Amino acid sequence: MLRGVRGRLGLVMIGERAEAPLEQVGGQRLIASLLVAVVVVSGLTAFVVLGSGPAAAAAPFRSLRIGINPLVITTLNPLRITLADEYVVVYNVYSTLITYDKTYRAVPDLASHWSLASDNKTWTFDLVQNAYFTSPLSPGDRSHPVTADDVVFSFQVQKATKGSILHSYTKPLVSITKTGPYQVQIVTDGPFAGMYSAASAIPILPQYIWSGYAKPLNAPIKYPVGSGAMYYDYASTTSTTLVLRKNPNYYGLEDYCQESRPDEVRFVSYSGSTTMVNDFLTGATTLDALIGIDPSDYQVGLKTWSPKWAVSLGFVGEISINVITPALAAAYGYSYTSNPVLLNDTFRHAVAMSINKQKLVDDALLGYGNVADTLVPDVNPWHYSIPANQLYKFDPAAARALLNSQGWVWDSTGANKPGATPLYRKDANGNLIDGLVVRFYTLNTRPQWEIAGREIVAWLAQAGIQTTDRLGRTSPGYGLYNTNQMSGYWLSADYDMWLWDWIFTPASDPSLDVLEVETTGAIGPTNDNYYSNVTFDDLYNKSLQAVDPLARRAITDEMQRMLYDYHSYILPYYRKDLYAAATPPSARQQASPPDPGWTNWGNWSSEQGLVPDSDLPAPWFQVSPLDNQAPVVASFPAVQWISASPVSVGVSANDPEGGPLSYAWDFGDGSPVQTSTAGSVTHTFAQPGNYTIKVRVKDSEWTTCASTTATIVSGGGPGGNLPPQIKGLDFVLSHSNFEVPGKTIQFNLTANDTEGDPLFVTWNFGDGSGAVNFTTNTRTDQTVSQRHAYASKGTYNLFVIVTDNKTGTLNHSPNVTAQIVIQTISTPGGSIPASSDPWINYGVPVAIVSAIVIAAVVVALRRRKERKRDETEDKMAGGRPPGSPPPPP
Repeated sequence: MLRGVRGRLGLVMIGERAEAPLEQVGGQRLIASLLVAVVVVSGLTAFVVLGSGPAAAAAPFRSLRIGINPLVITTLNPLRITLADEYVVVYNVYSTLITYDKTYRAVPDLASHWSLASDNKTWTFDLVQNAYFTSPLSPGDRSHPVTADDVVFSFQVQKATKGSILHSYTKPLVSITKTGPYQVQIVTDGPFAGMYSAASAIPILPQYIWSGYAKPLNAPIKYPVGSGAMYYDYASTTSTTLVLRKNPNYYGLEDYCQESRPDEVRFVSYSGSTTMVNDFLTGATTLDALIGIDPSDYQVGLKTWSPKWAVSLGFVGEISINVITPALAAAYGYSYTSNPVLLNDTFRHAVAMSINKQKLVDDALLGYGNVADTLVPDVNPWHYSIPANQLYKFDPAAARALLNSQGWVWDSTGANKPGATPLYRKDANGNLIDGLVVRFYTLNTRPQWEIAGREIVAWLAQAGIQTTDRLGRTSPGYGLYNTNQMSGYWLSADYDMWLWDWIFTPASDPSLDVLEVETTGAIGPTNDNYYSNVTFDDLYNKSLQAVDPLARRAITDEMQRMLYDYHSYILPYYRKDLYAAATPPSARQQASPPDPGWTNWGNWSSEQGLVPDSDLPAPWFQVSPLDNQAPVVASFPAVQWISASPVSVGVSANDPEGGPLSYAWDFGDGSPVQTSTAGSVTHTFAQPGNYTIKVRVKDSEWTTCASTTATIVSGGGPGGNLPPQIKGLDFVLSHSNFEVPGKTIQFNLTANDTEGDPLFVTWNFGDGSGAVNFTTNTRTDQTVSQRHAYASKGTYNLFVIVTDNKTGTLNHSPNVTAQIVIQTISTPGGSIPASSDPWINYGVPVAIVSAIVIAAVVVALRRRKERKRDETEDKMAGGRPPGSPPPPP
């Protein structure tokens, strides 16, 4: 069970790149794909769309505005995308068979159901039958339905186009066949643990357009035409603003109860974090959220702001030592320019011992990150942690001693000086060889790169290793380069050592999306240190075929350990990315931009799919406009009862504006959908069983959905006592989806008991406090109440148990739960905190600040496989990096 989480990470060339032959994204590389241990929800089906709720005036047009630092799009061809923002466009506009929700669970998209045959090779995907391709030229047109023909065509295009960034996802696919107008069968060459990655990565293209391209890789896409939640507003998009519009033909509301609440999402580009944060704080440009905040701005300008998030998304800092061999260089068409000492294990071991990872986290990231060890990031369930007693300890003196023990005891004059830098060895004839002089590169974007680089070269010097820039200059001992330059060094294998990064995701498949970058087959497209190991390659192939999670984990753990012990990839940290959002105290009254303000952002730290630079549409499904918020479901208690006897089913919901609500009920037993204007109905389950009850709650504009379970048993014998029934747990929060600290909340629980037994109600508020109610006369509904205020910010799990202290076939102590979010909110407007030079905040001496040129930052992350990502404007680099080298013979 895996799937590719798409790349949600990256930004502009002026920014970041994904993978095209390389998936690079402005200085940072990303890999995303869903993994084998992810919970998969494949049985979501539509049951009804409430044709109309209470009558209301036409809804106003609403814009959601996001500051991004910065924005860059160079192609809209989904076979060639390499920048993060390109991934945002592609995967919001196009559908895929499977996608992910805000917690990175695999969920249906264009395929409402799927199954795997007993042969472990034959997959069948059933498609929704109400999807249409939407052209920005005529968004209301429904003349082009999405069918199985389009799916087959899309997969075949990727399989036939070797230059496509997604070609590798189709290699194990033997056939892709239409088995019905809305059904597709995919057969693999064996068990394929990466099928979810493939199903979530391949965008479904309109055959009626793409069949006209003789060379799809070169298709000149002015605007993409897809069937996803959004469409690309090419008329409003500029070089500094990306506009995505709500797709009026999107099938999500009918099939999955999800739609974009903003009519448009507008990404506004900034050339620096501080300017963006200042605009956000003053409200000058009506920004609702921020992407790419620099740590110093996060600590100073946004010191007291709420909400803000430091999010672990899968960023892996990477100190890479180029281990290409002359033979590999010749086979792949590279000029061999590396220092042969890089192939020496003792040298690489000494480098690993000379990196103080915690200090890099503290100094370069200002603490926003964790010390790293293996390539699969710590936020990913497939991460393998190296045992503490096997970790390389920071000790440059010991690293020098190790080098001395292997003959590195000579200085550049030939004198025996074990304490010299750089150190040399001598051959049998007494000639100096293996000088420890290496080129060391990093990015010229954010301060963090140079701070880390400066510390690394100092530590290496203590061990006897001299570093230089590309021209051989030993001062400062490192080269700072932009994204295109770094990409060029990568593609030509022309570097010795660098500090860069990969970006994966919490759901990246450990093999297909992460460890694949170290396979021999990835040399050229994604393998950046040119590591080649037959044993590693064999383990990789086995890991793709291992569908048992325990067996697969044993393989991927061993692969991660192999890379750690080879120390060509020395991983210093897993960085957190920094975001902020705003919720005004009330709806804005403004026409330009038509932005009323937004709420219900969610918790991006734990629901990483909600970050606005994910390529998932989940953020747009989540937010709610302040001028008419979506209905809120407070609770939907589970049902337990006997068959052939009516039972009451109730949901507690409210409309933040106090408007009327309508309800549509699907009881999961094949009975017709029932509608009501009240939140409680009666239903009789004819047969025993376990059922899922679904309800759609609608106000004048929006629909909110919820589900619960029903446990139905055969009727008991005479005198059998039935359990109490919880009808609902009601409460209203002052901000609809959250409350502020110290504000008293009234909770009302309604229950009854068929026999009229007295009921005890026990409350656990989730903050260490609780209460008890006692009620009688329970043959009719009785409501008990508690009032409670939460003192501190946080997410609390309210847990309430109702019991009649009886026993029987069913549970006589049913419970109901609710999640209570307590947070403070900050309001844009007012004064800006005293500005502070970001380099001084990082600890850079004032004397050298003026000598440092800070390029524009590019932050973010995006989808799928790997992508180098730089955070700088590359305008001065002049165009794209060189193409990939020719394939091996």
